[in-house]
Amino acid sequence: MTLRLPVLSGTIAPDDAIERARAATKGRLTIAEWLRFGPFLAQLVVTRRCNLSCGYCNEYDDHSPPVPFATLDERLLKLRELRTWVVCLTGGEPTLHPELVRIVARMRELRFRRRQLITNGYLLTPKLIEALNDAGLTDLQISVDGVKRNAVTVKVLDPLRVKLRELARRARFQVVV
Repeated sequence: MTLRLPVLSGTIAPDDAIERARAATKGRLTIAEWLRFGPFLAQLVVTRRCNLSCGYCNEYDDHSPPVPFATLDERLLKLRELRTWVVCLTGGEPTLHPELVRIVARMRELRFRRRQLITNGYLLTPKLIEALNDAGLTDLQISVDGVKRNAVTVKVLDPLRVKLRELARRARFQVVV
């Protein structure tokens, strides 16, 4: 069985196309209809490195260089071409990337609707929070695996309490723990 999906042509803006589809389907889109608009969300790994060493983690790497900005920019351009709505930066630990703020700003420039970041939060500083605000970050997810440190994980809530207070004070983006 072959699945045939209609293809949009011309220079219609992705947002306009979605709104037209919603209007035609009374606000609901089927999976097939969504697929013709390209991916809704893409995760973009910006580095494999991490500042923690949780025993169970298969993402941990303490030596790989970060993905060069030019490579990330090519990937962002392709995602924009595919009409992706949401780009989420992941790793490793994305805050280790020396050009993180520039990457987020580029995501805003390319007009992704949501510009997300998943982090362990340990490297967040007031300066970085303000820079992410200015760059246009829309969502930050802090990933924790427990409340207190144990033999398996160091990615826990207790040491992040000060960081969370700073985020509450300064962040203009959504924060989820």
